Amino acid sequence: MWTQTRPVVVRHATVMPASSPAIEDGAVAFVEGKLVAVGRNAEVATPPGAEEVDGTGLYVTPGIIDAHSHLGVYASPDTTSTSDGNEATAPVTAEVSAEHSFWPQDPGLRRAAAGGVTSLLVLPGSANLIGGRAFPVKLHFGRSAREMRFPGAKDGLKMACGENPRRVYGTAQHRAPSTRMGNVAGYRQAFARAREYQERWDAWEKKREKKPEEAGPAPLRDLQLETLVEVMRGNILVQNHCYRADEMAVMLQVAEEFGYAIRAFHHALEAYKLRDRLAEKGVAVATWADWWGFKMEAWDGIPENAGLVSQAGGRAVIHSDSALGVQRLNQEAGKALWRARESGIPVTEEDALRWVTLHAAWVMGVEDRTGSLEPGKMADVVLWKNHPLSVYARAQRVWADGVVTYDADSGAVEASDFELGERAGASAKLVARPSELPVLKDAGLGVRCEPAKDAECARPLEVKDGVCTAFQDVAVLSQGTWQAHASVLVENGKVTRVQAGALAAVPAGCRAVDGKGRVLTPGLVDPLTSLGVVEVGMEETTVDDSLRGEAAKEPIRAALRAADSVNPAAETFPVARLGGVTTAGVVPAGGLVSGQSAWVGTDGTVRRAPLALHVNLGVTGRDAVSGSRALVLERLRELLSDAREYNKRKGDFEQNRMRTLAASRLDLESLQPALTGALPVVVMANRVSDIRAALALGREFGLKLLIAGGREAWMVAPELAAAKVPVIMQPTQNLPSSFDGLNSRMDAAALLSAAGVKVLISTMGEPHMVRTLAQEAGNAVAWGLPYGEALRAITSNVTEAFGLEGGQVAPGQVADLVLWNGEPLEVSSRPVGMWLGGKQVPLTSRQNALYEKYRTLAK
Repeated sequence: MWTQTRPVVVRHATVMPASSPAIEDGAVAFVEGKLVAVGRNAEVATPPGAEEVDGTGLYVTPGIIDAHSHLGVYASPDTTSTSDGNEATAPVTAEVSAEHSFWPQDPGLRRAAAGGVTSLLVLPGSANLIGGRAFPVKLHFGRSAREMRFPGAKDGLKMACGENPRRVYGTAQHRAPSTRMGNVAGYRQAFARAREYQERWDAWEKKREKKPEEAGPAPLRDLQLETLVEVMRGNILVQNHCYRADEMAVMLQVAEEFGYAIRAFHHALEAYKLRDRLAEKGVAVATWADWWGFKMEAWDGIPENAGLVSQAGGRAVIHSDSALGVQRLNQEAGKALWRARESGIPVTEEDALRWVTLHAAWVMGVEDRTGSLEPGKMADVVLWKNHPLSVYARAQRVWADGVVTYDADSGAVEASDFELGERAGASAKLVARPSELPVLKDAGLGVRCEPAKDAECARPLEVKDGVCTAFQDVAVLSQGTWQAHASVLVENGKVTRVQAGALAAVPAGCRAVDGKGRVLTPGLVDPLTSLGVVEVGMEETTVDDSLRGEAAKEPIRAALRAADSVNPAAETFPVARLGGVTTAGVVPAGGLVSGQSAWVGTDGTVRRAPLALHVNLGVTGRDAVSGSRALVLERLRELLSDAREYNKRKGDFEQNRMRTLAASRLDLESLQPALTGALPVVVMANRVSDIRAALALGREFGLKLLIAGGREAWMVAPELAAAKVPVIMQPTQNLPSSFDGLNSRMDAAALLSAAGVKVLISTMGEPHMVRTLAQEAGNAVAWGLPYGEALRAITSNVTEAFGLEGGQVAPGQVADLVLWNGEPLEVSSRPVGMWLGGKQVPLTSRQNALYEKYRTLAK
């Protein structure tokens, strides 16, 4: 099945081989699974009988390779049955292999193919010191893991240092290791035992060769020690999960002691601190573009990590470690490229492409067979619409060994068994056709300024005080229309004028900002985050969005106010500003009724509280009441009915002349604005049945509803539109990750908007990733959401849905504004100026300080 039956030649495309510069008007030809020609179109002959593919206006790259994946071993949906990535029964389980947990029918594998992925390294999880063998995969959709094994590739060995093993064993199981020194002792003891095992076998083999009659039986096989011996022999490649620079240094010492090489440090968020040493040792760094802060060992992550490693001569790789991130590794490489360039690190497009192709192939030990477009290599090829490093890039066709695995018009060539039947069409292909790139580009507005060409244009503006600011020569979207070379006047915290051309006169004492044609937008608004109430997700002392202990058992928390937990000094605020986000809805978590959110500026100020009341349906609501969905709705109806009755008979309640009600007095009081429609009610619901239940509840009690999550909301879009209920969603969440969202799809935002539903886009996850809000909106555009609607989904749609000020650049609106160095939704762009309520705020963070400290390493 996975044999190329007909030659293919792709012509007139921009060919990006990864091993060399891009070729304009290029062509690639491949026959019987191998590349036979790569070059200028005129120089590439058509193989006999070949299919000719017109690549005019398109791009060709090698197949994307994910050097760190858990697809197939942590499969979708995420259930106890599909959680097979960690053999967390002992700190050292080198004897196990991810191949033996790998489920070829994981729907995530098909989504990965749609993202241009042709190969991946599937690793065990990181619970253990030594977690087992990694499984090299060629993305052919086989019936068994063995059919999908990358031919001839070596196994890897997953090792993990730092917090994970000591937490899993020391904290959870009360046994060693419980400290980092216990971790290191565990590695050394395991390899010491393996060395003794190797010596026993070597002695037996030697005796058998000289005196076979005296050799006796062979030593008993020990699969764990056998694996470690093969590591020391260089036949298995070590893939080491490690975040901190000091721990990487220690792991290099352990490797030196036992004579093995570390192929790559994975995650490695502090690799930039040790980059010279890693380059000297030839150890690759497989990392993320900008994920950071979710635990303490990830606290010092900076976006320039990959760039600094490359600059030092190291081998940088952008990996996913995520069933969602694997679909957008090309974008992640683009982000890392631009964050490096903006900081003055010279990185080329070829460098960035190698981070997800040739360098990743090296980590797997297959760089001689794949990872670049060179004659003789495997025909792993992707044809892209739009530049591959752009947020708008979409794979049009993907070939692995010359065989099509994904086509944009028909989807993955073979559906997962899990998605057959009624769900087969849910994610197979796009229904809402992709919108074109922003009119902004077509009109020549907001052309990005590159640091190498115009350092002043790309540098953040100096922060200056003033009650008046006049923006001259900006591209601005005002009241639905783009205006080039416009002027905007801000006075006393409000926009007072927007006009074409220059201002005739700038008011006295007003600061003039030369926009240089750059884009001025409203500040971005994330409607559903834990920004300011969660600092480090895995450090309990910094988590203030949820209850713990006995209090966590209480399902009704209507009076709980997120505003009371906001930490205005949280390090996540300045990082969010670096993504253009000026305000956010900060929400409580857990329970049936979680409590009241607050509207918070990214300067740490609480602007409105309460913002909304939050309710959980689905699994979260069900768990809160320890019952079924029916019990969830029964409790909610009882609660809302009792709140109505309480409002009518407050006197009786105070005199204890009423039956026991479903909640406390404070909770009942807090429900009153929701019952009058004055306070929006945000209902977390993903499944169609839960969304319909929320709509029914809204009709019955007159609630001003918003649906959050909304994985299957596109299926009831007409009902939502008729009820005028907006949907808060994260566009990139397209996996059937649970049975509450089996029909999740990438073009859901486009389908909802086309049906007349107001769409609000959120990152809906860790507060550290709020800065990726514009990227979420850009992905929605790539999958069909009109550009203007995508921008509204992170600005005015949010403010209108919650009855807030701002969200537009228009007279009378609050002056939450962002000046961008390029097109706002593109991963290459970043803010160069930001104003909250007309006051300029700095675009710096602790991450900037870390970069400055380590941009030059002390000798």
